[in-house]
Amino acid sequence: MNVGILMITHSDIGKQMLLTATSVFGKNPFRLEILSVDNYDQPNDIKELGQKYVKFLDQGRGVLILTDIIGTTPSNIAKSIDYKNIRVVAGLNLSMLLNVFNYSTDSLNQLANRAVDGGITGIMKL
Repeated sequence: MNVGILMITHSDIGKQMLLTATSVFGKNPFRLEILSVDNYDQPNDIKELGQKYVKFLDQGRGVLILTDIIGTTPSNIAKSIDYKNIRVVAGLNLSMLLNVFNYSTDSLNQLANRAVDGGITGIMKL
């Protein structure tokens, strides 16, 4: 079993990122769920749903939560989820997601590091 992945993002960012990454990579190698946060959503409702998704996604190896922008409602919700075996990485970009897809058998801690590495190395001033 692989680590589960939960993406908590503004609007349809997560859905579009997943569609693009799956198209580029050829498949989605994870058990993955997306939580879209819109301006009319109540953060506590999304947090409750996030906790349910984390329990569903964890098949013994933990859950990596990816969120788009640090300090915003999606990342605050991600940080507030109370679960024993999660890691949260903010700053989601396509490079980050593809790097995670490339290492689907890694441990939770390794995947969190891969996410950060992929996100950072995918940014460059040209």
